Amino acid sequence: MGQAINNRILTATKMLELPSPIVLCVRRPDFDKAIKENGYHIVTVNLPLAKALQGRTVQEISTSVTPIIIDLLPKGNAVYLIDYEILFDPRYKLDVMKLFCEISKHNKLIINWCGGCTDDSLTYAEPGYDDYVKYRINDYEIACVI
Repeated sequence: MGQAINNRILTATKMLELPSPIVLCVRRPDFDKAIKENGYHIVTVNLPLAKALQGRTVQEISTSVTPIIIDLLPKGNAVYLIDYEILFDPRYKLDVMKLFCEISKHNKLIINWCGGCTDDSLTYAEPGYDDYVKYRINDYEIACVI
């Protein structure tokens, strides 16, 4: 069961001690500094994933995105994930939050959330768009810093 945590009650050290994956819905200079100082690898997946998927059919893509993403990440290292919007492409049929939970089994993971958030849910895109998704925080083993 996930948890939403108000960022005002967290120090940067306490934020890093949260269970992985950590979904950061706020930007704070002290959080950024702690992430950098604690050896997190800043990882972008948009371009490398797009290159890896070139020439594949939609069927091949939907079955290969997760293993490709896991292969793109540094093994056993702490990861700060940014620039991952390609994962929300509706053709891939991914549960992106489930993918983040899977990644966190191999890497300590912090995600710089690129969508909206409330006390109980995360959203990506706007209702009515093909890539719109809404995730209930309690449905996933995540620590969501709002």
